[in-house]
Amino acid sequence: MPIRELSDGDDLRLNEVFADADTPAAHMARSLFHPSSDAPLLRSVIAEVVPGVPVGAAAIAESPLHPYRAWVHVEVAAEEQGRGQGRELFDAVCAETQGTALEGLDLRARVQAGSSGAGFAEALGFSPLTTTRVIKVAAGALPPSGGGRAEDLEIVATGSVKLTKAFLAWYQAVNRDDAAGPLTIGQVSSAFLSEAAGAHGAALLNGEAGTAEAGGLSAFAVSYAREADETAGMAAIAGQAGGEQGAGQSGSGTAVVDQVDEEPPTELILGSMFETREDRDDATDEEFAAAVADAELLLARLSVDADVVLEVTSGMPVVSALADRLLENGQASEMYRYETLAGPPADVS
Repeated sequence: MPIRELSDGDDLRLNEVFADADTPAAHMARSLFHPSSDAPLLRSVIAEVVPGVPVGAAAIAESPLHPYRAWVHVEVAAEEQGRGQGRELFDAVCAETQGTALEGLDLRARVQAGSSGAGFAEALGFSPLTTTRVIKVAAGALPPSGGGRAEDLEIVATGSVKLTKAFLAWYQAVNRDDAAGPLTIGQVSSAFLSEAAGAHGAALLNGEAGTAEAGGLSAFAVSYAREADETAGMAAIAGQAGGEQGAGQSGSGTAVVDQVDEEPPTELILGSMFETREDRDDATDEEFAAAVADAELLLARLSVDADVVLEVTSGMPVVSALADRLLENGQASEMYRYETLAGPPADVS
């Protein structure tokens, strides 16, 4: 099967061959199908049965925040699967990494649980590392609680130093199983908390479940409003400040989002600072329950007037426990889940 380097325009031809991606994770994986480059570091190949008629592609790309491993994505048209072309593409793209910083890095892949892609990755030697669930909490599904805690809620700009430091500590903690590299505040701000990253608003909750290192912070939330709902994220957060902390950010502190069926939900990252505790495995049941309660309190306040979507990984025990309870009680629904798989190093031999 002829395999060559992927060139300009091939991504469009591949879109005509592949079925529509049905999850954001699938869209993200396909975004790797671009011509090879050195900044960002990416190597990609494409297979064609005849010139101009692609049947599959493969790519390996650097992961700037995780320099010890690289992302890989291999995809073959549905009607061509099962003929060994995926393996040929994988071997070919691994060979393209020779002499680059990608050579020899452990590989990571994202697949939908139970999919044919998961079976293919397993055959290549990949194994499950983490599970991610994407859940939706409908507006008003959680009754507002903790009315006496209004003074503990703080609305901040996404560029807040306090938020950025907390996010950095949390990100490193929840990625214990897939360690990030040494990160700076600037890297975290650019990757997760900037306007370019889509961040639109943030809220902090102080409480007893926090850590001394985090300055008493218990939980935080960052909103990422989708393009069709560009202002809803900040409004959803500012509107829950009870006219107190929110006044300094929104001018009135009483912003309200009118949620309609056609509007996409607000995407949230919900983080618990309990995850950053060095002794979290030795924490008491009461301490863990307090952390879950604080995360739920913050989520309840931010989902009064807007549907929210959360991405929950198995590296987040507090938010995972909260998600389990919400799903069991019918207060949330699971949209989909996917697995992050760990694979062997890119073998160029």
